[in-house]
Amino acid sequence: MLHSRAMRWLLLLCLVGCGGRHTDPPARGASQGPGGKGRLVVVSIDGLMPEAWLHPDAHGLKIPTLRSLVARGVHAEAVQGVFPTVTYPSHTTLATGVAPAVHGITTNKPPDPFGKNYDGWRWYAEDIKVPTLWQAVEGQGRPVGLVTWPVTVGAKVTWNVPEYWRTYGEDDQKLQRALSTPGLLDRVAAASPDLWKYLTPPDVRDEAQFMIARYLVTHEKPELLMVHAWGLDDAQHDHAPWSAEAMAALENVDRLLGELLATLEAQPEWARTTFVVVSDHGFAPIDKEIRLDARFVERGLIKLDGNGDGKTVDAKVAVVASGGMALVYVLDPAADAAVRAALDGIEGVARRFEGAEIRARGGDPAAAYALGAAPGYGFADKRHAREVIGAVPGKGTHGFPPDEPAMASTFLAVGPHLPVADLGKIEMLDIAPTLARWVGVELPAPARPGLTIPRR
Repeated sequence: MLHSRAMRWLLLLCLVGCGGRHTDPPARGASQGPGGKGRLVVVSIDGLMPEAWLHPDAHGLKIPTLRSLVARGVHAEAVQGVFPTVTYPSHTTLATGVAPAVHGITTNKPPDPFGKNYDGWRWYAEDIKVPTLWQAVEGQGRPVGLVTWPVTVGAKVTWNVPEYWRTYGEDDQKLQRALSTPGLLDRVAAASPDLWKYLTPPDVRDEAQFMIARYLVTHEKPELLMVHAWGLDDAQHDHAPWSAEAMAALENVDRLLGELLATLEAQPEWARTTFVVVSDHGFAPIDKEIRLDARFVERGLIKLDGNGDGKTVDAKVAVVASGGMALVYVLDPAADAAVRAALDGIEGVARRFEGAEIRARGGDPAAAYALGAAPGYGFADKRHAREVIGAVPGKGTHGFPPDEPAMASTFLAVGPHLPVADLGKIEMLDIAPTLARWVGVELPAPARPGLTIPRR
């Protein structure tokens, strides 16, 4: 992985908006807010629903930090996300301001009908087709920190701890050290000796991300810090939204969020800092899963080796199951009619989108079909399963079309230059241009103009 190591202020090739000029970082404590070269700290709490912090008493939630952000800053009642409402496409939109069809991260995982990618995700920054917020800031010679932000393996930033896993065990800690900025995690562990207790990808506990974040803002002073924490998402997948486990995870991340915010507010740089909390999607409970691969095996469109291990020997179609949505890719054009027929009459399928509509919604232009699940259903990759429909009681998922209210995500922001304001409903596409304005960079067209927020 390539990092900016030895030279903190190494001038990278300016990718967006800087015209090839080097701009010195603002002096510490300089009073520059939104519209100038302010410092920006963005925390993504994966799966955080607006309902949780708009109406915490209705759920018995103890979340003083999120309550305070609502009371003292800007918030949106709902953020309409992207197609589909899953983590990697959403986070890349948050960093670019464009739809998945434009930035290229259209699903969490690429289509992989023969299993050659061994369940690999879209981890690599080089796959993003447009300039990112972190490139724009580093392009001005200003340092960036990325902490388990999706699609950042190989991102050319000063400090990087990318989200990545392969072995689901201790070897992933070695991978994490190898892919992160050399020496960074050792320095964090020296300051927080429990770091490796919490940092074993993909079973990373939120304490790890916040230990790294607090170290960076205290010792390294990034101009842009982007942090991704997913304990809440894990709890809602495993135990359903509003479960005791999910609420405990939310209360825990609220505590960690408060510690980070207190650290920032105690620093001279707070005078020019904007602190933002976002999420990538909402959540919905499910108790049944739809296994499209099993359906295609039934129809002979996918052929397995017969050994019971699910290995594919021939495929005329591929599926990327994304919770509340599944994207279907026709590999053999001659099989399109058979694929279409196989999609008819499946229990739990509420909506079908075809190529032109998928493209119009900013989804993967290579997908022939996208299916939306009915309430209580989600899609799963289980081609070796005997039944197309399976029971999964007490679970939760996301990925449903973004116009479904349960998929609304979060936007909260506070800072010395921001007013108290309710923005109502906004679109995720408007967040990155707004963040760019606050940190003092530009994102290129076709980015939207961003949110209109008055200064305090």
